Amino acid sequence: MTETILPPSKQCAYCHQLKPLSEFRRRTGKRSKGMSRRGACRECRKLREAGAAAAPPRPSSAPALPERPLSPGTAKQDKATVSISGAGSGAARPSAAQGRQPSLPERVKEARGSSGTTGPKSKTRPRSADTGRTLPQQRGPKPDPQDASALIPSGKGMILMRGHSDKGRRWHQEIDLALAVTLVREHAAVVVNRRTIRRLYSNKDFRAYILTRDQYICHFCGLYGDTIDHLLPRAKGGHTTPDNCVCACNLCNQTKADQYVEEFMGR
Repeated sequence: MTETILPPSKQCAYCHQLKPLSEFRRRTGKRSKGMSRRGACRECRKLREAGAAAAPPRPSSAPALPERPLSPGTAKQDKATVSISGAGSGAARPSAAQGRQPSLPERVKEARGSSGTTGPKSKTRPRSADTGRTLPQQRGPKPDPQDASALIPSGKGMILMRGHSDKGRRWHQEIDLALAVTLVREHAAVVVNRRTIRRLYSNKDFRAYILTRDQYICHFCGLYGDTIDHLLPRAKGGHTTPDNCVCACNLCNQTKADQYVEEFMGR
């Protein structure tokens, strides 16, 4: 006996009749495989086209298919959707004559415009007269540049000193309060704020200032001098400040060394 091979067939999704694949259209796109076909057979398609020609024009361009019988599960889902939408809106669905329904962003805008509120996630808040921009904290008066008593040390007891090098490069370092007070009182620095002082001269500028001030005359012998000497030696606590430095000749500078002025002049 020879087996009879039946042609491939498919059940129509609308009339539920088993018909050969030639009655169905091929699928296109991602679902287009070898034996994939659309759900409506040829007769159902003709009924759809005839119904679309006889019916009045609809807002949507896609023709309506014959009603597909629903399974029990699908019918329950549709009833639940209808009940939810009816409870939320409280009105019937607008007809085709009323035009297209507004999209979700448009409905949200209309709701915001009617209520005047911006929703829970909006960052804009109504401004009131009391909630204004906070004013900056009022600081005290700026201290006098020559007032060393206005300096307040940090927690480590240090004061920030800044200045510039001979080439104009800025530098800064921390010094103790006693040294900062001495530099300000002897006119080598000025007070910027209560925690900072600024050195007035670089090394090159300081040398030119002292020699010009003393007119290149030695402070000890009265002859020509081109060096700088400390009245209170650095070895005994003196600092390089305008009040502690004078012009001196090379001989007096080397002879005095680390002696006090009284010792050097009284011998």
